[in-house]
Amino acid sequence: MPKIVDYETKKQEIIEKAKEVFAKRGYYNTNLAHISSRCGMGRTTIYQYFKNKDEIFYYSVEDILIDLQEKVEAIIENDNLTFIEKLKKLVFELTSEYEQNYIFVLLAEIWIILKRENNELLSRLRDYTEGLKNSINKLIVQGIEAKEIKSIDSEGMADTIYSFIESFTVQSAFNNDINMQKKLNSVNLLIDGLRAH
Repeated sequence: MPKIVDYETKKQEIIEKAKEVFAKRGYYNTNLAHISSRCGMGRTTIYQYFKNKDEIFYYSVEDILIDLQEKVEAIIENDNLTFIEKLKKLVFELTSEYEQNYIFVLLAEIWIILKRENNELLSRLRDYTEGLKNSINKLIVQGIEAKEIKSIDSEGMADTIYSFIESFTVQSAFNNDINMQKKLNSVNLLIDGLRAH
């Protein structure tokens, strides 16, 4: 009796494995043979689910962005944390995501690749980046309104915090000696400085 395979489940399995391959090898250094090998299936089987490497890449990036957005939303909605704690947790979660999966390095590579082109994926990345900055800004504004954070330029601070996350992950890609805890301590000092007195 032939095996019955759930199409969407198998497609998601391929995406999960492909994310690992893209993250470790980069977009240009990845081919379908690498992905099919990681998935433990032949390239012809991969073609039953995706047209080409670009389509797998698109779905992988989409999946990454959805995962990251869900993490951010969960932190924002956590009423057990103060606004300062939420900002610190958001930075920690997004930078530790890099440490585990090289996700931000992959996103940085995508950004550089796609900046030369104008396509739907670049538009989605821009939307994601703006959404993340808006989430950080929203936390800061709520903290100001709750009198937990002093009155500051919330958009400027949101850009600063986002830039930290982005630069830390890109630096880490090229320098394995970066001490994540020291970097986090530095940004936590910055965030602690936002407290209203």
